[in-house]
Amino acid sequence: MALSHLQITPDFLRAVRDAIDIVAIASDHTRLRKAGRRWSGLCPLHREKTPSFSVDPEQGLFYCFGCGAGGDGIRLHMALTGDDFPAAIEALARRFGVPIPTTPGPRRPRSGEEPDLEPVLTAAAEYFRHELERSETARAYLARRRVSPELAARFGLGYAPEGWRGLLTALAPRHPVERLLAAGLVARPESGGEPYDRFRHRLIFPIRDAAGRLVGFGGRALGDDKAKYLNTAETARFHKSALLYGLDQAKRAAREGGRLVLVEGYFDLLAVAAAGEPAVVASMGTALTPEQVRLCARWAEEVVIAYDGDGAGVAAAARALPLLLAERLAVRRAHLPAGQDPDSLRQAAGDEALQRVLAAARDFVLLEIERLVPADAHREPRLQARGAAAVAELLGTIPDPVLRYGYGRLAAERLRIPAELLWGRLRLDRKALVPAAPRPRREVGSLDEEVLWLLLRPGGERLARAELPAPEVFFDAACRNIFAAYSALYEREGAPPDLGQVLAAVAVAGPEVDRLARLLLEREDSPETGGRLRELLDNLNRRWRRQRLRELANEIREAVRQGEPARLDALLSERDQLNRALHSLQPRNQGPGPR
Repeated sequence: MALSHLQITPDFLRAVRDAIDIVAIASDHTRLRKAGRRWSGLCPLHREKTPSFSVDPEQGLFYCFGCGAGGDGIRLHMALTGDDFPAAIEALARRFGVPIPTTPGPRRPRSGEEPDLEPVLTAAAEYFRHELERSETARAYLARRRVSPELAARFGLGYAPEGWRGLLTALAPRHPVERLLAAGLVARPESGGEPYDRFRHRLIFPIRDAAGRLVGFGGRALGDDKAKYLNTAETARFHKSALLYGLDQAKRAAREGGRLVLVEGYFDLLAVAAAGEPAVVASMGTALTPEQVRLCARWAEEVVIAYDGDGAGVAAAARALPLLLAERLAVRRAHLPAGQDPDSLRQAAGDEALQRVLAAARDFVLLEIERLVPADAHREPRLQARGAAAVAELLGTIPDPVLRYGYGRLAAERLRIPAELLWGRLRLDRKALVPAAPRPRREVGSLDEEVLWLLLRPGGERLARAELPAPEVFFDAACRNIFAAYSALYEREGAPPDLGQVLAAVAVAGPEVDRLARLLLEREDSPETGGRLRELLDNLNRRWRRQRLRELANEIREAVRQGEPARLDALLSERDQLNRALHSLQPRNQGPGPR
């Protein structure tokens, strides 16, 4: 969350860009391997099996040859965390030790402006952890649940003591009550009166978003409170339906292994993690939401549902299946004994028993087909029709027609009906089964791009300011904007700008940053480029003059038709000047070049 009084000056922005370690940012989300002077790995922005993500620490750029995303470290942080530009700058400045300039003295948020809750949430987490160290009751409870001190520390567990104002008293001297209320840590009676602690005599689970930022807490009652579990009240920062508990710790293992284990509650997650599976997240007891499913799809290709083995857990898993399939996720179902969940199974039978259950998880779609189509359904036409309708409804959520076809064929075999009877219900035809052509890996090829690459690559050619053409000679809009920024910086500074200056001058979220990253990372540097930049600039000028001459021909005809002698004279004069300039630009060589 950005400070309300953060001042993003050009010098501060440049200092942040210079301090950023883009390899460190990417490594938080995917495993990178050194490849020459660059690093490569699986893209953290989309699901893939073959590494196509490239990071260049010298230039501070990344580019994915699979999904086409690219940019600098700020852009990568924004894409991975969802931060807007000011929040990204603040977070990166704090991470890489850049002093943050602010206006003199803090100010209160303006009306409608979101307060900065990071300090109060962090202070609350520290308070809860300290209270856990002091509470023998809470530590004994964790020991009974087989939660080791190391596991508790890994997930930052804490304890909210009994009493109505413990947290409030501890934090109020440094944090206004309004901030505690905004963070969902304290509440006021509906009838009015003094605020009180929301969490009392509860084991506390800090809840973080995918980027690792603390957004709220969950509490498990240790007494006879009717509400066994209680979460932070919904705030501007905490939206339970859009969060997965543990994702901040699970995402890297999920990216590398391609799989996430999905459980319902906090202790289920701790049990799976203790059993040796780091890629585990919890929906925190709520019905799985589309927002949570999209988070799963961002980090994994397959989800193993390990919900409770009772009727409610089985029903919840069945409701989750269509949502997961719609996001192109493979889904497996771990079969837990009736009446048990991952936590109780681990306590009763140990880590290995839980590991075996997860390893034996079956394809959930096939399990559902078996449930929806009884083995003897073929004996009764009405059961066949009912089963076919139910299967079609389930498989209709699968976007991939080939996958729908495969499951549909297996369902038809179980129904003992011709597969063609299901195709219409599954929206399948021959055209749908033709695979899409693979996306080709594009090379830097256009004249506009080649000029920019030669100009901005490390050790690129340097030209005098007078040798630079007008930006209008670039036909590609993104390339034109990049060159305009380069030219303006050159004019202002009196020297060729470096890549960092150009990046700072173009829109951080615009197509220019993507284009710069692709141009500079799409191919390795070639030392044999001496003199080529001037040749290509001549080609740019020549191309633009030819285009302008074609436009002038139309304008001259229109001026003659309209009877505008003054305008006609000006157009003829411009045409003559362009022709003379064009004839003076003789090609430096006759070899083919990019067009």
